Amino acid sequence: MTVTVTRKPGGITQLFNTETGKITYKCKAESAYMLIEAFGGIVKFNQKGALAIVTGHITSLESCDVLKKGHSDYKSALSTIIMAHKEFAKNISDVHQKEISELEAKLSGL
Repeated sequence: MTVTVTRKPGGITQLFNTETGKITYKCKAESAYMLIEAFGGIVKFNQKGALAIVTGHITSLESCDVLKKGHSDYKSALSTIIMAHKEFAKNISDVHQKEISELEAKLSGL
């Protein structure tokens, strides 16, 4: 069995089982939001350890809610997702920029 683990914005970790096709989204933060097409809206992870699971056409939620377009919290949840994506992208960029700087320092020392 091979499981690919991917960090996602907002404190979510994605685990993908390549043999079964099962995708599990696990909340590492106290709460989080994520737009997941399989659920047709924004999944609101209500607590640390909350799960959203997708296997083929089967979906399940543990300690989560789904906010559909038109829900009173949908717009603020989408704004939160956008901010989390921006912060995530900046952090990843900063890490890569640091690695580039370190490599350039090594190169200049040769």
